[in-house]
Amino acid sequence: MSERPPQTDIPVFSPRLDEVLGMMIAGEAPNAGRFCGYCYTPMSKTADSCPYCKHDVSTTGTLEKLPPEVIALYRRWRKRESLVVNSFAFGGLFLAVLIFIGLVAYAVYRMEASLWMLSFATLFMLVGGRVFAGIFGGWIGDNVGYEYAHKKLVLEWQEFDQLRSSGGAPSSTDGAPSATAPAAGAQ
Repeated sequence: MSERPPQTDIPVFSPRLDEVLGMMIAGEAPNAGRFCGYCYTPMSKTADSCPYCKHDVSTTGTLEKLPPEVIALYRRWRKRESLVVNSFAFGGLFLAVLIFIGLVAYAVYRMEASLWMLSFATLFMLVGGRVFAGIFGGWIGDNVGYEYAHKKLVLEWQEFDQLRSSGGAPSSTDGAPSATAPAAGAQ
């Protein structure tokens, strides 16, 4: 029997957890508070259920700190996404440099070093480099990077979920059972 492909529509991190993890990585927020023991979404001190996954605190418990594994998952996710986006952006810049070299060669060998053509080539390099980097990195690379990084994150989350389900990951602080991964489509 073959292994099932990962479900990429699983919202691994809630929007609020994504925001808090981003602030924690940037050093703008501490790793402290009250987090859902099921999906790790930050919760108010008085909440009886998670605002994201809707699980009751009495069954899933809460955590005072996010596990280091969750923070590491987030860092790897953002790093992968950034690597792909930046690679595409540099690819666009490289394309602009190649076109610039072609325009300069044309100006030198076919147009007797025309000042206008050399000026155009320079302007193209400045503007075209920015435009190509924006198109390749900000449009194409962003979509490809998100898809690639999210698929890897889902796989890593499933591995983490198996580890914590078997008792190898942190449990809640209030004695409730250890957390399990959010269900697909949990909103």
